[in-house]
Amino acid sequence: MGFEIIDIRRYEAQEFSDLLAAESRAWNNTLRWDFAASVRIINSCLRDKRLSGYALVGEGKIRGYCFFFYDGEKGIVGDLYLHPELAGLGHERELLEHALETLLATPGLRRIEAQLPHFEREELEPCFAARGFQSFLRRFMSLGLKGPRRGTMPEPGSEPDPQGLWAREDIELTPWQKRFNNDAAEMLYQSYQEHVDALINDQYASVIGASRLIENIYHNQGCGDFLTNVSRMAVHRPTQKLAGILTVTRVRPRTAHIPQVGVGPAFQALGVGTAMMEAAFRDLRQDGFEQVTLTVTDANAGAVRLYQRLGFETFKTFGAFIYNGD
Repeated sequence: MGFEIIDIRRYEAQEFSDLLAAESRAWNNTLRWDFAASVRIINSCLRDKRLSGYALVGEGKIRGYCFFFYDGEKGIVGDLYLHPELAGLGHERELLEHALETLLATPGLRRIEAQLPHFEREELEPCFAARGFQSFLRRFMSLGLKGPRRGTMPEPGSEPDPQGLWAREDIELTPWQKRFNNDAAEMLYQSYQEHVDALINDQYASVIGASRLIENIYHNQGCGDFLTNVSRMAVHRPTQKLAGILTVTRVRPRTAHIPQVGVGPAFQALGVGTAMMEAAFRDLRQDGFEQVTLTVTDANAGAVRLYQRLGFETFKTFGAFIYNGD
């Protein structure tokens, strides 16, 4: 069977419906995520010809795609997906190479980011390494909330009052308060300086970028539906300074996700992150959630150890790839 790689803008949105349905099943079955909100966004962009990228076409059907977009001087590979019937044939690398060559030839582009969770890092790394990209291993991790589990969270009814943990430190755990959004951005910027995740996502490298990250989690559905009453903030009572944040979203009816957890530099190593997560887990269980997921960079060894201690287990790994033109 012969395949062609053709500009994605030559096709109408409805021609991607079978491929997007297959990708939705992959997100649900493998990544434990309802992809419906993302499909709506992708379809809107396809209708308006706002996506750049390439489609893999065979016998008149779209069997794979790779799209990217621009954010100022940065290019972002938004997705790479191949119909499972074509797995192992190498077409994903052909699509990716076309996209990377186009991005690298774009005048004025100083940075390219890609996180592609449908593929293991080693499957795609040769394409990126040949073009000077750095690569980082990322993990999807999951914690079961139904029944007894390994970890430190007590059973419902036996857990201590989370506030008692912070009487000595004068730190109060509260549900998310929008009035602290700007403080959350400043705290993330301070916390992630010289952190591996700031290499992967340059939004952490400025207060403006961190503010955009918070707003995207809070308002948009790319990370799921924001759960205001489950998400947490840790506030230093005497100064009202933000000590830590935990954002929690709904990505399936009984599956939650943690897009962001951060603790301010002055409050690290006090157990603030653990306390916020334990409080959120308790609320999720009471609300009928059965599991919670998160992603973490493997090089962030301290965070990986914390999540493992809490009972999280890795169920998928993938690569994050970064190119800095300067």
